[in-house]
Amino acid sequence: MKTSPISEYEVPGRYYKDLLHLMVVGTNSLYAYWEISDRRRWLVSQHFECDFGAMPCVIRLYDVTHVLFNGHNAHTCWDTTVPPETTHAYLHQAGANRSYIVDVGTYTWEHEFIPLLRSNCVATPKDSEENWGEPR
Repeated sequence: MKTSPISEYEVPGRYYKDLLHLMVVGTNSLYAYWEISDRRRWLVSQHFECDFGAMPCVIRLYDVTHVLFNGHNAHTCWDTTVPPETTHAYLHQAGANRSYIVDVGTYTWEHEFIPLLRSNCVATPKDSEENWGEPR
């Protein structure tokens, strides 16, 4: 069996499917990366009758600590607008020992947020050190 050297493999720039992943960077920082498929871009542009690239790209960060999240019952949320072709962002609004979910979406002309993708839920670590095995 002939094997190819690793240098022949390239990581694709796009996977052509919808995805949104959220990761914890530190106590107060998160990292999100996403891809919106061509099909979803086309559907959104047809619905709003404008070019997808002309629409604002908005990242909405939800604090869902101890909540069975239904899309409307977060403790609080923050919106960050990024350039339309952005595919990743660091979010520094997080707090320690909290749980978060992110939506990537857009605004309507009436400034109503329309989610297009939803991430996984992540929990940030505590900001205090606890020694293993010691009573609290």
